Amino acid sequence: MLDVSFWELLIIGAIALVVVGPERLPRLMRTLGLWAGRARASFQSIRDEVEREVNIDGVQQTRRAVDREASEAKRKVTETVGQVDPSRGSDESAAEKDKGDESR
Repeated sequence: MLDVSFWELLIIGAIALVVVGPERLPRLMRTLGLWAGRARASFQSIRDEVEREVNIDGVQQTRRAVDREASEAKRKVTETVGQVDPSRGSDESAAEKDKGDESR
């Protein structure tokens, strides 16, 4: 994240001690720590939200692909059934033919 070495932190701390003073330095460090924690939590929240959105897009793409495959399979089954028994129109007409055969 931030590439700050120990010596750089030590120099920053010494300068802060001189500028702010020993009485207010602990309060300043605590406040900076709280801000850093809040910033880290905000960045993590944003990262999680983006990851969720990317995952949702993937799921939606998968659903569309499955829907396309299902439609194609349904179309092929319908064509195959029509080729196997072209004389049979619908279930109702087949039932009427069976009733006519039984009455004879």
